[in-house]
Amino acid sequence: MKKITIILLALLLICATAISSFTQASQAAVVKKVKVKTEVITGKIVAIDMANNTIVVKEGKAGIEKTITIDSKVMSSLRANEEVKVAVKEGSNNATSVKEIFKKAVSTKK
Repeated sequence: MKKITIILLALLLICATAISSFTQASQAAVVKKVKVKTEVITGKIVAIDMANNTIVVKEGKAGIEKTITIDSKVMSSLRANEEVKVAVKEGSNNATSVKEIFKKAVSTKK
């Protein structure tokens, strides 16, 4: 009788361990985040449309103009002819971040 009890307890312990490891693995799969690829656009702001929360950025060397949708809170701090670096979700025109590029003043002293 003691042998049967020990065998049943051992089987119960093995099943409990297997079930807990399976649930941890499935939870890890659910928690895993999908990384969204972003595209960085660097250029000068050509136009600002406050009504639609969009800006038009002309990329530096390529000269391509792109219309980008931006959060209304950020819109108020932007000005035309400003150099910016905009991170955009790949495949869309929605900005994830906007940073102004401040150029250092060139000293002409000799």
